[in-house]
Amino acid sequence: RALKSEGVCESVLYGLPFIIKPTSCWQLDWDELETNQHSFHALCHSLLKRKWMLLARQEPQNTGPNWNVVVHPYYVIVPSDSATLLVKAVAIRELLLPSAFPALLAEHPERKTQVLSSKQSALNNLEVEVAYNPLHLKSNLYKYLKSSLYKPPHRQQPQPREQRPERHQPRQVSPVCEQPGRALMSP
Repeated sequence: RALKSEGVCESVLYGLPFIIKPTSCWQLDWDELETNQHSFHALCHSLLKRKWMLLARQEPQNTGPNWNVVVHPYYVIVPSDSATLLVKAVAIRELLLPSAFPALLAEHPERKTQVLSSKQSALNNLEVEVAYNPLHLKSNLYKYLKSSLYKPPHRQQPQPREQRPERHQPRQVSPVCEQPGRALMSP
């Protein structure tokens, strides 16, 4: 099925998205690759022009004899300007919680026009961007993770001279260790 883009609320999409792009498999013939790429780009262009998304249902890979009920997850396939498709899981009836949120009134009541005009004035003062670019925002997440995960090397406190082992004296070997066929570990 096809869906109008403005008819899909972001709140019903969940999980990590997947990106679909045309194949570049080396096992395919060059003409097949080119035809596939042109078809894919035509699909993306057509969906963008119509402002549509596709609704897809996943069919199970294997159905065993003991499967009485088959679960079908649904996804929306969203076109993008980068000649790729984005696949996002979409909520279904069983996943929705009941809600009693009232619908927003089409017209604002007359007695609250002062509140409405103050909110509109505040919104008019905001800087509006045509598109969201994540490269324009920095949250310092990297600095935070680096500082919280980085452990400086443990420095040993200098020992007083009388507690330091002598470096020029050879270490004494236990006579038990010299017996062939036996190994002992010292504490």
